[in-house]
Amino acid sequence: MAATLTKILDGQPAVSDTLTNCLTVRCPRCEQTYRLGYSDDEWNKLRTWQELAAKALRKDHDLRHEAVTIPLEWRGLRRR
Repeated sequence: MAATLTKILDGQPAVSDTLTNCLTVRCPRCEQTYRLGYSDDEWNKLRTWQELAAKALRKDHDLRHEAVTIPLEWRGLRRR
């Protein structure tokens, strides 16, 4: 997986990973924060990863943010 979304508890990610780049994202419906980690190869897809993270956080909010990590799935280009 090239990007992960991990819950931040007490200022630290709940699960560590080896991804060197990260952004902090917050659930749009509450104050829960997450670490969006991504590899060096994924910098050009960062905007899409952020959009996927926002959708996943809205969905996870309904589940009360019980998961420590939220899976993000890149489906690539959609052809019509």
